[in-house]
Amino acid sequence: MRMDRIGILALYLITWALLIVVAAPLLVVLAGAFLDPSLLGVSSERWAADTSAFVPGWFGYVFALYGRSMQFSLLLALLSVAVCIVVSVPAAYAIVRTDSRAGRALEEITLLPLSIPGIAMSIGLIQAYTIVRGQWWLILCGHVLYTIPLMMRVVTNALRSFDLEKLEGVAQSLGANRWQRSLFVILPNLRHSIIVGSLLVFAISWGEFNVSFLLNTPLHQTYPAALYATYTANSFAVSSAATTIFLAVIIPVLLALQWIGGREFNRLEQAA
Repeated sequence: MRMDRIGILALYLITWALLIVVAAPLLVVLAGAFLDPSLLGVSSERWAADTSAFVPGWFGYVFALYGRSMQFSLLLALLSVAVCIVVSVPAAYAIVRTDSRAGRALEEITLLPLSIPGIAMSIGLIQAYTIVRGQWWLILCGHVLYTIPLMMRVVTNALRSFDLEKLEGVAQSLGANRWQRSLFVILPNLRHSIIVGSLLVFAISWGEFNVSFLLNTPLHQTYPAALYATYTANSFAVSSAATTIFLAVIIPVLLALQWIGGREFNRLEQAA
């Protein structure tokens, strides 16, 4: 009984700690997008609510000023998902199927970018590919470097959760060729993991700032970098509206990731 009380007390304290440290600042930021700044003690800022506008308050201003950045970040996130699927799924299959020392070494090497600071990775990309500096796809390369390891880990964990060699052997004995085994045997068993990995890649790419900040150009700027600019150059109300838009995209993805992820996402967290 005493241990139960201690557990309940610990849960109570953790809940309040999360509310104070995480929820309270977040709620203040979100409130700044909808309330008159004077109510939050920012009396020097003028409320810009326009009831006739299609997008009320500061949101219209944010969309007008940073709409291209939002579109660019969405494009990068979707392309990152596509590249990670095309590259990581075959690579993970080869690593698990061969189970060789070279494959295991490659698996470890793919995790290396996660341990390198983003500023070092971005400078390395700039110096290595100076001739294409300013191209939008160089920013995509920075995103892929940080997202491929995550997709690889999700897919390899899924492939190792069943007897891949035996499954393929049974399909081959029934007359399935290599393409049929891949399309009708392997991929259906990986569908859940690919969805989880895609959601994870999208979330990471949408919020990626460290690598993108130095790779960005005046014509190609990601939304997290624009969000940073709102906090340094715009008012609190504008930055609050920009943050609300950012959260409106990422929160549904995170909820879907938690709902769909299940044991595969938990294994990813443990492995990372």
